[in-house]
Amino acid sequence: MIKQSDMMIDRLAGAEAISAKAKAIGMDHDVVISECVWDIGEDLGHEHAHRLDLITATKTVRLYFPDLELTGSANASRAKRTEDRLQRAVAQILSRSPLPTYTYQ
Repeated sequence: MIKQSDMMIDRLAGAEAISAKAKAIGMDHDVVISECVWDIGEDLGHEHAHRLDLITATKTVRLYFPDLELTGSANASRAKRTEDRLQRAVAQILSRSPLPTYTYQ
């Protein structure tokens, strides 16, 4: 019972660290992430065990994380993978005007 409780605390700590990283990445790109909403799943072996919604004033982006990324954030390759995923999510939030596909002359 204590082991399961410790793992839940590790997951929550990992989720908080990922949320802080997402907000920092957002700030680097002038994106204000107002909320990071987690759904810590029960099926820990599933690739999409845990869900994170990054919420801004105008958009929401949903990401999924396997259990190892929440509990093993000290691993350099997992941390890099998580950061790359957060970078792509923030890029989706950025509002950019589409470039014209043709021009008039």
